[in-house]
Amino acid sequence: MADPSRDLELLMAERAIKRVILAYSRAVDRYDFEALSDCYWPDGTDDHGSFRGPAGEFVEWNKGALARFDMTNHFLGNMLVDVDLDAGRARAETYAVAYHRFTDAEGQLTDMIAGLRYVDVFERRSAEWRILERVIAYSWRRTDPAVGQTGFADTYVRGIRGFEDIVYTIGTER
Repeated sequence: MADPSRDLELLMAERAIKRVILAYSRAVDRYDFEALSDCYWPDGTDDHGSFRGPAGEFVEWNKGALARFDMTNHFLGNMLVDVDLDAGRARAETYAVAYHRFTDAEGQLTDMIAGLRYVDVFERRSAEWRILERVIAYSWRRTDPAVGQTGFADTYVRGIRGFEDIVYTIGTER
């Protein structure tokens, strides 16, 4: 027979894990390295292909790696989370499309787009879930000139990196 309290605990664990995955994308796109660090356990690891190592070093590496981009947007799709409550561990697979805008060596505005999956091992410590191990599995990547740029009216709220972005300032005095 199903145990409603166990089912609720599984749902809450899955929710907490999904929030970490979502927070990761926000942290990268908003250039919020403290929030990025909070997604990982201090002894966690990350394998991005171009970086493999401890999570703390990955956060520092990101400061330089992301600096070459004018903007990034990470869109998350299918998420499958398998939780083992007794072990305090979970595995998660999240499909994503990552957009990276930059100016290339010839001065051309360029978009690099990648299809990938975040494959994660999460661990629960003191009722908190964080990434213990992350591996990025790339499916495809393409780079294209950004053509047909039409700009935005001055009245549009623009997304920006940093704590001046609307996500951090909405509801406060601007």
